[in-house]
Amino acid sequence: MKKIAIVGGGAAGLAAAYRIQEEIQNKNAPCDCVLLEAGDNFGGKIRTERFDNFIVERGPDSFISQKPWGIELCHKLGLGDRLIGTKKEHSQTFVYTGGKMVPMPEGLSMMVPTKFLPFVFSPLFSWPGKIRMGLDLFIPRRADNGDESLASFVRRRLGQEALVKMAEPMLAGIYSADPETMSLQSTFPMFAQTEKKYRSLILGMLERKRQVMLSGKAPKPAKPGPDSLFVTLRDGLDSLVSAVIEKSPNVQFRKGQKLTGFAREGDQWKLSIEGGESITADAVIVALPANIASGLLQPCAPDVANRLEKIPYVSTAAVTLAYSRKDFSHPLRGFGFVVPRDEGLRITACTWTSSKYEERAPDDHVLMRCYVGGGVAQDADRLDESELEKIVRDDLLKSMNVRETPAFSKVYYNRKGNVQYQVGHSALIDSIDAGLQSHPGLFLAGSAYRGIGIPDCVLNGTRTAESALQYLSK
Repeated sequence: MKKIAIVGGGAAGLAAAYRIQEEIQNKNAPCDCVLLEAGDNFGGKIRTERFDNFIVERGPDSFISQKPWGIELCHKLGLGDRLIGTKKEHSQTFVYTGGKMVPMPEGLSMMVPTKFLPFVFSPLFSWPGKIRMGLDLFIPRRADNGDESLASFVRRRLGQEALVKMAEPMLAGIYSADPETMSLQSTFPMFAQTEKKYRSLILGMLERKRQVMLSGKAPKPAKPGPDSLFVTLRDGLDSLVSAVIEKSPNVQFRKGQKLTGFAREGDQWKLSIEGGESITADAVIVALPANIASGLLQPCAPDVANRLEKIPYVSTAAVTLAYSRKDFSHPLRGFGFVVPRDEGLRITACTWTSSKYEERAPDDHVLMRCYVGGGVAQDADRLDESELEKIVRDDLLKSMNVRETPAFSKVYYNRKGNVQYQVGHSALIDSIDAGLQSHPGLFLAGSAYRGIGIPDCVLNGTRTAESALQYLSK
């Protein structure tokens, strides 16, 4: 019987395992499947801690609903009734600028203004900044179709102020990236597509709104979910991990399986595991970060490994703090705030978790989560927990006047764990895909390639599993 080995138990590896389970269960793929995870936990960055009625996410706390693959997987796993969206009340998000919290104006669609009056009267932008953003209506489209940085694109279409106050803290913040090197084509291709089709971003966004109004309803996802841009699971995101394992009885899930060797032997791949065991497989899905996959593949596929090595990573840290609600001075009427780089704070954003999602903290406490590090401040992994807590508390004092002592604080590091999609990333991934053709039975999956979020990893893992199954069927 043919065998597939999956190396890495993050979101993409788990999605690949579940897709293979579906085919085994449907008797479409008579094969064995084993998933090998070097660490002590499955899920990769997805980790949830539960204690004293708190639900604290170590990694991602939600995923986007506009990309349907995460919601679809939840429904397949029987988790549809546990999906929750953000709270309806106080759904405002703020930008910390000029020493105060300024609400984002209504009608901003991914930094593009689509409502005139809220934008005109917003204090977020200066009048010269507003006029410069409005010039997008008249600026010609770019003639060159090549990749460019997010910073270059935003400056060209909307101006420097839009870059500093919106694009960098909001859009580049999603990727923990430096907008000066961040690939537009690989992160927000819809902007380039809108410019190409409509010339103006504003005209393009308005046309999309008009089409929705004419149709009488917004487009619905393939599977029903909460009416919310961001969704999560009521009892924590790691319940997705547990459900994949529970619903995949034909897949062998093994943790603590560190590989010491990886080689091609005849028509098969040999995986050597620390402790002396070895496994042979007809197909292998390497679902590891590119910087780790590169070292693993160097002896047997150096051409692919050398290209993987060119994909950079940066470090970040998240600091979660809880406070007694009784004595907490800030009202937390909103979902949180982002921080432009020139405001003098070390935190890049802060989520008011207990205001954004239900049941994340007991009623008598509030919960917040702050982010440090990324593409423009790469020292998060060099600071110890006490230093990071002090940085965050000092910044919360400056930005929110939070003087209270937290009931607890927890620091979670993501050392060299944030992939950077730099200009030319798509062409690099195409060259990696081409290189894999010389290594039959070897497949790559994960956030390093064509999308970083949970839905993207689910899609990528699913498609990679289908490619591996198709390979075996031949």
